[in-house]
Amino acid sequence: MCGIAGLIRRDGGTEHEATRARARAMRAALRHRGPDGEGEALLPGAILEHTRLALLDRAGGAQPMTSPDGRYTIVYNGEVYDHEELRPGLDYPFTTRSDAETVLAAYIAHGPECVHMLNGMFAFFVWDARARRGFLARDPLGVKPCAYAWDGHEFLFASEAHVVARARGLPVRGDSDAILEVLVAPCFSGVERPMFAGVQYLQPGHWLELGPEGPSVHRYYRYTVGDGPGPGDAALRAALARAVRRTCRADEPIGVFLSGGLDSTAIAAFAARCLPAAPPALTIAFAGMQHYDYAQSTIVVSDDLPFARLAARALGLPLTVVDVPPAELARDLERLAISNDALPAWEQELAQDRLARAAAAAGLKAVLVGDAADETHFGYHFLLDPAATASPRAILERFGAVPVRRDVLADPQAVFTDKYRAWMLPAAAPAGRIAGTTALIVERWLPRLLHNGDIHGMRSGLEARVPFADAELLALAATVGPTAGLADGEKSHLRAALRGVVPEAIRTRRKSALPKDQAAAGVYQREAARLLAEPPELVRGLVDLAAVAPLLDPARPLREWERAALFRLIGLCHFARHHGIP
Repeated sequence: MCGIAGLIRRDGGTEHEATRARARAMRAALRHRGPDGEGEALLPGAILEHTRLALLDRAGGAQPMTSPDGRYTIVYNGEVYDHEELRPGLDYPFTTRSDAETVLAAYIAHGPECVHMLNGMFAFFVWDARARRGFLARDPLGVKPCAYAWDGHEFLFASEAHVVARARGLPVRGDSDAILEVLVAPCFSGVERPMFAGVQYLQPGHWLELGPEGPSVHRYYRYTVGDGPGPGDAALRAALARAVRRTCRADEPIGVFLSGGLDSTAIAAFAARCLPAAPPALTIAFAGMQHYDYAQSTIVVSDDLPFARLAARALGLPLTVVDVPPAELARDLERLAISNDALPAWEQELAQDRLARAAAAAGLKAVLVGDAADETHFGYHFLLDPAATASPRAILERFGAVPVRRDVLADPQAVFTDKYRAWMLPAAAPAGRIAGTTALIVERWLPRLLHNGDIHGMRSGLEARVPFADAELLALAATVGPTAGLADGEKSHLRAALRGVVPEAIRTRRKSALPKDQAAAGVYQREAARLLAEPPELVRGLVDLAAVAPLLDPARPLREWERAALFRLIGLCHFARHHGIP
């Protein structure tokens, strides 16, 4: 896991000191992603920057990395788990154990098609100094982020969008359409385009070729929802075990985030079998979780902590419970807003950030997480609700919207409902509607979840590894249709495959989202009132502040969706002020 950045000029003018200073500023802004080292390549027409978090070949894996003939140079962020298996088939004089060198060799041998060989998470750029052409690629599901900008003369890219926005040398502006999506449709937001005007994300499963004429983008992967019974229990179980084993490859200690849910517990169980010592496990606890009435919540259905403790005991894992001091909540809200360049969308991001900080403080450089399981294995209970699969609006209404000015959008949810229908497969039969909704979830919901995991982890110099994004496991998941996947409730086929692997109380536990601070309403109200006393122009221009005002009354108990709306509004205020967006 690393930070990558680059500056490529059409006129080749990279020798100017001012240009080099801008490139180095990009590297400096990514230092949190790579505390173990940094490097620079000054090349004809291109400057490549890198910050390194070393989990493999600490001594030999420095970047940027150049081929022996000097023609190709790579900056790479991620982990390719099958890189050792790929090496024998590549005619290349390897000098390191780094997977970055394997990716470079694969590109030299196969060009853009090399992405089909790579099983892992990645964003990388290769510069061909002889041809003066570049190649940028991102992994199939978008575990690793990458943003870029092209103005007709200069191409910029970086692991985080704010770095590109600042490097353009223009005033940083917000992208109103992208910000509106966060306010109205948080679950699907923040991945199609960054919050910054003039900046784009390279989408998951895409590559970009860069020549003198500019960038050309191509899609190479799309997850397709299946319609069959899928693999047998033994085959699915074995594939998950292999996926976990691959993600455990590292020269540094690896831990697990353990919620006590099916996915994280299964990963922890298989990790405990293949690692030489029981991996440390971390879970989160907010004050009063055990006393909360979970019937009030749309997505958090029970207290995680007893299940996490059960899983740790059953698997023999040392468990750290990360307690979140209520007095630090206001500061955490600001931290989220200035670290996540997609804008905070879900209250659960507070837990992601706290867990990452705790893992890094414990000396870990990588953790295994259960992300991507629900999205690719029919894990959401609302898939069983005909109303939710009939229209995206029914999903949007579950999460609530920040009130938007009517002169900006008269019916915001209608606008985004129409937009998301384009991702859904037209079908009349229930199974077809479920498949269409799942396709939307994979295309828009999952990349946001993975983006959050990367941003919050790398803020603390921590790599989040995602076994359920393994190429072999994804291929098997794509053979399962809605009928099989939801036969006995959400994630039926995966639950069946994990019988005997995880404690039965966890195997049969209904899905519950990552915990959030259920007692945070008062802090949200105070922080929102403080920030909205002098709101940024961006906020005044988009948000119906009169409609928000009643939510700020400390005597008013907030419903879950109202609390979530204030969470996003607070984030927007901090975001605008931090980035100097008027």
